[in-house]
Amino acid sequence: MIRSEVNHALEALPEIYREAVVLRELENMSYAEIAVILGCPVGTVMSRLARGRALLRELLAKLDAGVREVAQ
Repeated sequence: MIRSEVNHALEALPEIYREAVVLRELENMSYAEIAVILGCPVGTVMSRLARGRALLRELLAKLDAGVREVAQ
């Protein structure tokens, strides 16, 4: 269940953030490798990761709240 929630939240991320998060967190690539793949500076990768992770936390919190509400 958790896996499907995470996948759902990842799919809901805007592509620009999803790419960076997936490459870093699921593919374990370095910031430099991600920068080459995405064709942007390392600083941009870091910014996208920070924003993507924050959005992912928000999405997962909303999903969790929804699951708790349905369970009650």
